[in-house]
Amino acid sequence: MRKVLVVEDDKFISAIFTMFLRELGHELIGKCADGRDAVSLCHRLRPEVVLMDIHLEGEMDGIQTAEQLRRELDIPVIYVSSDTSSQIIKRAIVSNSYGYLVKPVKKKELGIAIDLAYFKHKVDQEQRERERGYRQFISEASMPLMILQHGRVQYLNNLALDLFKTHYMEDVLMSPYLNYIEDADKEKVERLLNEFNENGNGFDHVDVAMKDVHGQSFYAQISGASIIFNKKKSLQVTLTDSSKLVYAQKCNELLLEYMSQQGKPFFITDARGKIKAIASHAVFEGLELVGARLSQLKELFELSEKEETIRFIKAGEGVEFQASKILDASGKVHEVVYFGV
Repeated sequence: MRKVLVVEDDKFISAIFTMFLRELGHELIGKCADGRDAVSLCHRLRPEVVLMDIHLEGEMDGIQTAEQLRRELDIPVIYVSSDTSSQIIKRAIVSNSYGYLVKPVKKKELGIAIDLAYFKHKVDQEQRERERGYRQFISEASMPLMILQHGRVQYLNNLALDLFKTHYMEDVLMSPYLNYIEDADKEKVERLLNEFNENGNGFDHVDVAMKDVHGQSFYAQISGASIIFNKKKSLQVTLTDSSKLVYAQKCNELLLEYMSQQGKPFFITDARGKIKAIASHAVFEGLELVGARLSQLKELFELSEKEETIRFIKAGEGVEFQASKILDASGKVHEVVYFGV
């Protein structure tokens, strides 16, 4: 049984609806013929479904009344009218109604329309609650997040706004995400977006050069996942600012190039002390070091207590190396470069 309000200025039709609703097992909680009265009754009686004639007495027609009810009370409205003109139908569609019945209305059609409107409204409410919870989640998330639809920005949280160097979502909203990708990486990101639009495939840990709303460059590692946002398939993009890491790596690349030109020895390890690369230098000649851990090479390496320096021993001769740590965005060690001094 549904609680139904009838808004109809034709007393004969109103009487028919009263009879139909009783026979269908629904409760008629009120009747009126004016838009203002309808809003007032809905605030007081809180019906579950409203049957709304489009052409009403008073200042507001049925569509204007339904729009006010949706804004203020979120009550599903079924339009009932003999008017099938294209202009009226377009207005009804835009107003997000839950049905449109053409007079004269049969009892069975009315019963089906009421049940459909009621259950569809329940589903819509649940969806809105999920989206409200999701918006709260991404707003409070401890990482920058943004949502894309067809490659355009639909939403981003405060941490993402910080990356884009703006306090106003409107500066970024609805603009193409590719606008914020540097030219060198645009083709790569465009390919990822196209794959998502075609197949719904997300992606993991892709390094890209980006730019903020002022055109200043920064680096980020992005991941993408498929979600539903505003009832549409969307791409949730997680951004990790990797600018410090990239800049540190670029500085070290320049330094390594200089060290090579000067004939200085160096080697690189990951965060766990596994050797990733060594310089082509006489001090390392004849040794297979790449892939080994420093802890496994105690006969060759002596670490200082704070591991800020390391002494390499070969054939009785020692070379001192200074450690330079490269940190990732979270402040953890990404790799360590050891320079011969």
